[in-house]
Amino acid sequence: MRIFFVALLALVTGCAGQSKTAQQRLAEVKAYRRAQELEQQEKEKKAGPPPANATAAPAPGVAPAGQGAPWMPGAPAGHSAAPPAAAGQPGAPAAATGRPDAPAARSSGAADDQASRGPRAGRVGLGVTLGGATAATGQSLPMSSTLALRGFVSDSVSLAGVAGIGIGTSDSDTEVSLGAGAEVVVFLGDLGENVYPFFVGEAAYHRRSVSASGDGGPSDAGAEDGAASFSSLAAGGGLEYWVAPRLSVNARLMLGGVFGDGGAFVGTFRPGLGVTLFGN
Repeated sequence: MRIFFVALLALVTGCAGQSKTAQQRLAEVKAYRRAQELEQQEKEKKAGPPPANATAAPAPGVAPAGQGAPWMPGAPAGHSAAPPAAAGQPGAPAAATGRPDAPAARSSGAADDQASRGPRAGRVGLGVTLGGATAATGQSLPMSSTLALRGFVSDSVSLAGVAGIGIGTSDSDTEVSLGAGAEVVVFLGDLGENVYPFFVGEAAYHRRSVSASGDGGPSDAGAEDGAASFSSLAAGGGLEYWVAPRLSVNARLMLGGVFGDGGAFVGTFRPGLGVTLFGN
């Protein structure tokens, strides 16, 4: 009987020891899990709280739906860098569209237009000059209009072949003159606004016929056939204004003389207005 109680006591004591060991292990497991939770909480505190509307990160450079463009480095705080407008849309920059905007195009065109005006080597044009000639004594000379083919041999010098026709009166005589000659124009600079001063020299040969209104017969101041010839020399200056790249107008004042069989008139006064249309 004693042996039975000893065995039962040993069995109860062993079970109690085993039960106590299981509780200790459970406590250790709980302590380990608590330590892990505390460690995780410490890590979250160091990383900071997550964004209020934290969602899947949008693609770089793409703004979330309903919001403006994302903030870009270098942009001021509170502002977002707007993406460039697509080519061909309003507001697109010149680099995106591949063509300059309208104001730049107009500015460039205006600069090219201004640069193409004025004297330039190689220009060729047809000019008409209207004017008259008066001698120092008050006698009118037949010099009313000329037609000139002008060409620039340099940026400051033009040469012209001149053909003219004139009608003049002297007392009771009517004179009709045909002439041909040459002209040189030397430009002296640029006054601005497409205005250029110039010096002009001209030499011409004329053939004229004179009709006397008093007796109805021709009079040539000494020529038997009613015709006479004379030469003219003149020099002066003026201004030429380029209205357009191929169109110019000029005003001139020339002084000179007329020399012929019927006499010489020195100190002739020749004002004139001209227009030239250039082909290039």
